[in-house]
Amino acid sequence: MSGSAAPLLASEAGVALGPATLQDVGGIARLINGFARRGLMLPKTEEELCRHLREFVVVTDEVGDVVACGGLRIYRPELAEIVGLAVDESCHGQGLGRSVVDALVAEARALGIPTVFAMTLEEAFFHRRGFRTVPRASIPEKVAADCTGCFRREACREIAVLRTVAGVGGAGESREGRRLPMAARG
Repeated sequence: MSGSAAPLLASEAGVALGPATLQDVGGIARLINGFARRGLMLPKTEEELCRHLREFVVVTDEVGDVVACGGLRIYRPELAEIVGLAVDESCHGQGLGRSVVDALVAEARALGIPTVFAMTLEEAFFHRRGFRTVPRASIPEKVAADCTGCFRREACREIAVLRTVAGVGGAGESREGRRLPMAARG
């Protein structure tokens, strides 16, 4: 992975999944904007990506190039969105998108967020990851934050999908299971 963060996952193929770094911004922009030029995603500037960098994870190849990305945007303690999910076309079918989604759902679980959604043109992909299709209006936070001002609002083809995160009880859940005893904190 480019940058100094330790990878979260490594595979035999020489790819690594981990938190995005500033060195990854150009690669994330290249992936997202490549799909945006074809009308499959909304374009993002490098400045926008820098503002939201901590939301993103990336998969990098053996030379450090970003070949997949995705982010987890938190709307409230009970709800987060998977954003900016993109996989380089030369890497389709290798499970990289699945790995990114699984990592983001695991992050939601670790944070105690019980519900994750996405807006997608690839409904079947998300169904295989445990998501179900829901009406866009059932996610008013998304509509208010992004859809209302979107230039594609009237011709939007994206489908809302939602997943309940296993093992999370929702806001107010006890954090005792995640705390280290005082002696172990160093």
